[in-house]
Amino acid sequence: MNKKPLYLKQILNFIKMRSSIINKTETVNLLDAEDKILAENIYSKINLPPFKNSAVDGYALLKKDLNNTPKNINKNRVAAGDTTNHKIKEGEVLRIFTGAKMPSNSNTVVMQENTKISENKLSLKKVPNYGDNCRHKGEDISKGSLVLKKGTKIDTKNLNLIAAIGYSKIKVYVKIKIGFYTSGNELVKPTTKLKNSSVNNSNYYLLNSLLNKNYIMKKYLGNLPDNAENIKKKLLNEVSKYNLIITTGGASVGDEDHLIDTLKNNGEVFFWRAAIKPGRPIAIGKIKKTYIVCLPGNPVSVHLLFAFVVKPLIYKLLGSLITSIKPEKIAINFSMIKKTKRLEWLRVSKKLIKDKFVLLKHPKQGSGMISSISYSDGVVEIPEDVRVLKKGDKFDYYDFDKLFY
Repeated sequence: MNKKPLYLKQILNFIKMRSSIINKTETVNLLDAEDKILAENIYSKINLPPFKNSAVDGYALLKKDLNNTPKNINKNRVAAGDTTNHKIKEGEVLRIFTGAKMPSNSNTVVMQENTKISENKLSLKKVPNYGDNCRHKGEDISKGSLVLKKGTKIDTKNLNLIAAIGYSKIKVYVKIKIGFYTSGNELVKPTTKLKNSSVNNSNYYLLNSLLNKNYIMKKYLGNLPDNAENIKKKLLNEVSKYNLIITTGGASVGDEDHLIDTLKNNGEVFFWRAAIKPGRPIAIGKIKKTYIVCLPGNPVSVHLLFAFVVKPLIYKLLGSLITSIKPEKIAINFSMIKKTKRLEWLRVSKKLIKDKFVLLKHPKQGSGMISSISYSDGVVEIPEDVRVLKKGDKFDYYDFDKLFY
């Protein structure tokens, strides 16, 4: 177990070294495949487009007729779905519609708005370039080519592609089984009638939402009491049923934080504590074959650590290709001093000021300030070695909509 808090890069490198623990696969209908992880390479068995076709409504013509000479209009017309094979003669054009099969001897279509018809003669108001508005067979995807790699997450961007090349079923990994606990004697079901030092258990709803994915089979395992023996008993009774167990709270250094000792005495702790604000008291370990992630109790820390650490770990254990979220470089509209040797995620709003986007810092930055997530657009990541932040400095910005997608 590490003695010093790990930097985020070290944690992500640790995750990249993990092996997939999900080996079982299933074949599902494409309609049920969204958000699942592809368990095989997909190769196209057809060309896309499957035939040469028109990209617009207009008129097909020959290369020799790319000039301003009036052309004869062929009496035929070709619409999408027509199966007739057409050829056109020199000096004539053929009416054609978007998606329709091109004449075998034509590779150019003039858009109808660039034409003028008079006495059954067509004149070109604008002469197209050779090859304009013609989509060739296999131009998008060629038969036999690799379309999607094993480990790809199925989403709205590639479902369309899979269907277009003719697949109605695909092989995916079965769902990863994740159990999750909240921790603390003070936690109660949401109520406005809080007594003594009780606190509404918002982390249950947060994790339940974050884990609500089609590649996850989730179950809430209850609230862990602040008691070492009860924690050990509950954890060890459930550990063999899940691939991953997540806890919130109880991973700090207080006298009542027994999770780390339970993990250390019954399994292995890979690391504990991170050089991150908010999110320092995070631990990842293993009991038998089950990974255990101990998150802090503060909801802001849970939110952000899930996005930057837990989600990549889940993807890796599932055999997914880890796709890092690409941040935007945006200037901050504030100045401040921060501690070095730790990375900070500041909640910010993205605003357009004088035709440029800038980041405004939310006034409440504490890890317990739940509203800082609700009332912000995302986070700006301040590296460990930066101490002085000046208005106009640019840093990596992550939008919440992308982080939690």
